[in-house]
Amino acid sequence: MLEIKRTAISFDERALLELERIVTDDDEKEAFRFLKKRVYDTIAHAQQGRLKSHLDTTNPVEGSKKRSNII
Repeated sequence: MLEIKRTAISFDERALLELERIVTDDDEKEAFRFLKKRVYDTIAHAQQGRLKSHLDTTNPVEGSKKRSNII
């Protein structure tokens, strides 16, 4: 899952030509593939390693016990 924040990506000449072809051909399947490969995967790769889950702690039960003073 992606972190919700403003993100900028750039396209090389090849990607722009591919996008132009998809739009010109009105190809929905290729448009989805382009979005998945060139946009989503690029953003996911850039964010990889920076996202942290609240479940990534060593022992979530211990943290819960400390906050609620349960022994």
